[in-house]
Amino acid sequence: MEENIPNKKIDFRTKFFYGFGSISFGIKNNGFSYFVLFVYSSVLGLPAWMAGLALNLVLIADAITDPLVGYFSDRTRSRWGRRHPFMYAAALPVAITYYFLWTPPESLTDWQLFSYLLVCAIVIRVFITFYEVPSISLGPELTDSYVERTSLMSFRYFFGWFGGLTTYNLVWFWFGPSNVTETFSDGRYNPEAWSEYGLVAAILIFIGIIVTAAGTHKHIPDLIEPPERKNTSFTKVLTEVKETLLSNRSYMFLFFSGLLAALAGGIEAAFAVYFDSYFWGLSLDEMLTRGLCLYLAPIIAIFAAPFFTDRFGKKNTVMSIWAFQIIFAALPFALRYSDLTYGTSLFPENGSPYLLPTLCIHVVINVSAAIIVFATLASMLMDLVEDIQLKTGRREEGILFSARSFADKAVSGFGLTFAGIILSLISFPESSVIREQLNGQVPSEVLANLALWYIPICIIAFGSALSLVAGYTLTRDEHEENAANPDTKVWKAN
Repeated sequence: MEENIPNKKIDFRTKFFYGFGSISFGIKNNGFSYFVLFVYSSVLGLPAWMAGLALNLVLIADAITDPLVGYFSDRTRSRWGRRHPFMYAAALPVAITYYFLWTPPESLTDWQLFSYLLVCAIVIRVFITFYEVPSISLGPELTDSYVERTSLMSFRYFFGWFGGLTTYNLVWFWFGPSNVTETFSDGRYNPEAWSEYGLVAAILIFIGIIVTAAGTHKHIPDLIEPPERKNTSFTKVLTEVKETLLSNRSYMFLFFSGLLAALAGGIEAAFAVYFDSYFWGLSLDEMLTRGLCLYLAPIIAIFAAPFFTDRFGKKNTVMSIWAFQIIFAALPFALRYSDLTYGTSLFPENGSPYLLPTLCIHVVINVSAAIIVFATLASMLMDLVEDIQLKTGRREEGILFSARSFADKAVSGFGLTFAGIILSLISFPESSVIREQLNGQVPSEVLANLALWYIPICIIAFGSALSLVAGYTLTRDEHEENAANPDTKVWKAN
């Protein structure tokens, strides 16, 4: 292995290849967060509670595979290193299954469709973990620079958002006139359109994984190699995982902060289509326009995150920008709630020529701030790798990132379920009732109740997540001292 130089700069190609594969994760996340529940319940006719149940049962598989993939990718010895065998193995299974997720056989009963969704979701989530956990775990080894790690994560978030946005925008493009038929006056309810989406998304997922795996392959000789294992008993596995996860207070604060943020994010994602379609009354073309504007957000963040990190430090960057973003994100909904309830006219009305530009400006600023926050949080976790290694003697990026990954998926899944409960509590009408009986309009009192639930839940959940970041204590000087310590360049414990 090459000598690890503290604060080593990394070239653009390395950042590009490290980040590019997040296109795959972004597409998968976008599909599961925004479309799966809608498609299976509103397009394919599966009762919403059954679709939600299937998506939450997947967490059982996640609970087993996420920590195991993290643990064994830390300890794998092969000519392709610790991480790359898992990454290459993920590409085909994820891509093929993602296509079939959106192309179920016709004439299935509810329980058959439920089982089909469950199996596809499990296979996708298991194999995307094979890619995502080892892939992100490469970051701390590529550089130990305080600022460069933030830059690395900015590239990762850039491509993750790019992949998610591209498929999200293609959805609204596809579901225009080309997918409107005599049977489906709205292309969103045409199953064939979703099959086309699944094919394109699957191809992009495959390309993303292979490009990152192949593009970072040259770094394998420079990465840390674990020692041969003499004891791999289940008890040994549990002991080491527990020791790693509980050895650092700052990690625990970031872990629980991530839980709360994922809960709020799950609710936010579940409501997105409802807010766009009914609260703001956006047409497909308007949704596409706003989605295209969003490409500005990761471009802003990829430059801004390292700048703020270098100038103000990671913790200060997160605390200040996240506080602004939480309030700013809720502002349009609060103003519209005031309009619906008190008739105050504080926000452009639906149909106003000022509504779409206002929403576009808001979403670009809001998402830019969010990407800066979460890219910086991820680089803060990277900086804990050496700190924990000095306590345990083991280099275990995989375990640290897999625990965060599972927590995010578990709680965001609960967020989707919680969102469904809220929709039931406020008696939000079914999509068929909205189309056939309400002429595409949802009563204003229902929309006001939706905002009344959404605003405080998101502010409290995200605000609580922000407050936990205050418990992170690792400073820049301490990190650089750890990075310079020769004990962090090798795996010492067996």
